Amino acid sequence: MENIIEVKNLYVKLGNREILKDINFEIKKGESVVIIGPSGCGKTVLIKTILGIIKPVKGEIYIFGQNILKLEEEEIKKIRSKIGMVFQNSALFDSLKVWENVGFYYLYHSEKTQSEIKELSLAILKKLGFDESVIDMMPEQLSGGMKKRVSIARALISNPEIIFYDEPTTGLDPITSESLTELIKNIHNDFNTTDITVTHDVKLASRIGKRLILIDEGKIIESGTYEELKKKSNHPLIKSYVEIGG
Repeated sequence: MENIIEVKNLYVKLGNREILKDINFEIKKGESVVIIGPSGCGKTVLIKTILGIIKPVKGEIYIFGQNILKLEEEEIKKIRSKIGMVFQNSALFDSLKVWENVGFYYLYHSEKTQSEIKELSLAILKKLGFDESVIDMMPEQLSGGMKKRVSIARALISNPEIIFYDEPTTGLDPITSESLTELIKNIHNDFNTTDITVTHDVKLASRIGKRLILIDEGKIIESGTYEELKKKSNHPLIKSYVEIGG
């Protein structure tokens, strides 16, 4: 199966601080890969670098076979149009209704009418378990779990080939977190997406990741399935979860 993302010899600095050091990995089309590590280890910086938001000091990043570090901005935009992003804090626009948040890209980057965009938004929201009553709500009326699902709907509306999830369960209670974990698994299967999830939640990683990449202090420490890491890893993040019955 083809590689959809390749990262080679990647180094990233923010100011004088080296955040990522010699990062190398590949992600195949249709995989669900979890980049796991403690807070502050460089996981989110890695996502932003892959998306072209942060420029590395060295390395290569290939998405759909193209080195994004050598592309013009318009070419990068075409690649980003095939990628969905679910942010850690949901990142909904407080002044926009739910359907406007979900259809935001089309509102400002297409010739679709508002009624067409509203229909598209409702269709994707229904697939995520919402009913029609939610579409005219404002973000302040939603629970944390609902906001996260609206954020996922916004990522899905353009039928992306790749979805990035940045700490999707952070700030959620255990029941909502469990429900969201199941939703992410179902989306992966139903929409045939390639998923890259960044988290420090080992339980989430063990449930959704076919392959885990363990990062600490800016370096890849280990990679493998959760069961493989459970057996071979001495990293405190993995060991702590195993010890409490993960």
